[in-house]
Amino acid sequence: MEAGMVDIEGLFQKPISYRIPQFQRYYAWGEEVQWKPLWEDVRNIAERFLDKEDAGEILPHFMGAIVLQQQPNNTGEVTKRLVIDGQQRLTTLQLLIKATEQVLQSQDDTARATRLSGLLTNQEKHWDGNNENETKIRQSNSDDRGAFRASITNSYSRDRYEDSAISRGYEFFEASVGDWLNREEEDRIAKADALEETLTKYLQIAVIDLNLNEKPHIIFETLNARGEPLKQADLIKNTVMYEANVIDEPQKARELWGMFEDKWWQKQADEPSLKRSHIDRFLHHWMIMRTLREVHMDRVASRFRSYIEQENKVIGSYIEQENEEIEKLAVDIVAEDIRGAGGIYKKLEIVNIPEIETSLKRLKVMKLGAVTPLLLWLFTSDVPEEQRRRSVEALESCLVRRMLCGLNSKVLDKVVVSTLNFLENPDRREVSSEEQYILSRMGIDFMDIDFANPIHIITMSFALSEQWVSDRKLIEDLTTEQMRGSSTRKKMVLEAVEMYLRGDKAEPLGDTSKLTVEHIMPEKWQQNWSLPPDEDGIDDRDEAVKLIGNLTLTTAKLNTTLSNGPWDKKQKTLDNHSSLFLNKKLLKDAPDVWDETAIINRSSDLAKVIMQIWKSAEAFLNP
Repeated sequence: MEAGMVDIEGLFQKPISYRIPQFQRYYAWGEEVQWKPLWEDVRNIAERFLDKEDAGEILPHFMGAIVLQQQPNNTGEVTKRLVIDGQQRLTTLQLLIKATEQVLQSQDDTARATRLSGLLTNQEKHWDGNNENETKIRQSNSDDRGAFRASITNSYSRDRYEDSAISRGYEFFEASVGDWLNREEEDRIAKADALEETLTKYLQIAVIDLNLNEKPHIIFETLNARGEPLKQADLIKNTVMYEANVIDEPQKARELWGMFEDKWWQKQADEPSLKRSHIDRFLHHWMIMRTLREVHMDRVASRFRSYIEQENKVIGSYIEQENEEIEKLAVDIVAEDIRGAGGIYKKLEIVNIPEIETSLKRLKVMKLGAVTPLLLWLFTSDVPEEQRRRSVEALESCLVRRMLCGLNSKVLDKVVVSTLNFLENPDRREVSSEEQYILSRMGIDFMDIDFANPIHIITMSFALSEQWVSDRKLIEDLTTEQMRGSSTRKKMVLEAVEMYLRGDKAEPLGDTSKLTVEHIMPEKWQQNWSLPPDEDGIDDRDEAVKLIGNLTLTTAKLNTTLSNGPWDKKQKTLDNHSSLFLNKKLLKDAPDVWDETAIINRSSDLAKVIMQIWKSAEAFLNP
């Protein structure tokens, strides 16, 4: 066995055929998890070239390892290697190189394109009469093989393979490279130089080359099916230990990372769909907060390494300019920051911050972990306590309104990053005329915004992203659309209404765990709630029973008693057994007949209360 580090030029320049064996899976990489992060890494290195006079300051990017096995070949024929592990990585690199070559060709940049083409195909004299030796990689199955050859050799139309992941990958890289190179025309030549250098010399792979006697399928199984893969938190811990040089200093290691050895950090967080431990979730949120960028959960460790590298440069520059020594390394400062933020994260998760306890409980019910980086920023920055509390209230108001109107939560990642950038750069006051118009539609005057106040920044940022639902939209949705969300979320909203109605003079609400959501007019209304003989409003009634105005809270036992009973019976039962203000108001205001009109009217009344609990954006800017 031989092992060594190889750059992309060394991997593909010589006449060679990397052959994917049949026991390998189809090409399966995709945009979010693999293509996009790879392109971001390549682009970041290329952009460092543009900013640096000395290329020696730029560190190569390590892309992992591949395992190969030598294969016999005829004299003059290409060298052959069986790809035991790493076929997805090799294939993707070829697609990226080919896409770059094609973009350069389209710009008449023939010299660079020709140099890159030498990394994609072998000269015909090395084929030994077999055109499958033309490409540097031979795929294992016919579909992948055809799509790959179509992409790399342009020998026939890629339209035949438009559904192939290989074709989609090529198209992604071609669009990404073209967009980046063409963004500033005057810099195109410098960008092309930087991109070529990055692709050929600054992407490195560890190559393990096995001899002919090994059994490749056993090695593949061992590499891919045995052992527990390292988590992002493990990789970050390893980086911290290495950078701090504490391999043989257990006490120092405990000081740096010991708090995260507590078993709580290894438990799975509350959002089971993500299947991530608290430590992995926290580090993901921390990384977003500190880099002010979206970070994929599987790329946190690599982003952390880049972050440490940048912090080292900042400190090095400071020492050089100020001619001073510093007491702490960058990694010590970063680890201290992580520990401080980690303590805040745990308090957020176990709801142990008294001044925002109610808000935290509601945010957890909504399962909107995407806003955690914002909460971490508020509690790790120098923000006055009252501003911090009101900022969380503003965030809660915005998120509850979004939930009640069914806005998609996927956009929150981008909005949070935008908000963090505003918070970190309070002097940035560039708001376009179009953005000022968006604010004005919500009753917000741009001149009223205090850029030093996080309440204003959070409110403005969410309003600019059109994520803060207006009063008019809220009333419209609550009186015409079914109440959205799970029963737990519906219960949360109704409990908030109950607390508002009780005010500060009534006895505390107490334990609400036994309360459940009850439909006043039952979903199966036909038995005791029949329509008048001359009316045909089945569809209208089916919709009305789903409105918030048809919901209330009762104990589980009382809910069972009420069941599908008629309105007059429910009135008496609620009057005799319920002490909730929500039900007192219902009985006080309710008409003799509980029908669609009564439900819509109560929905409107509840909407007005909800507007007071979770206020408009304007209210937080002009309290």
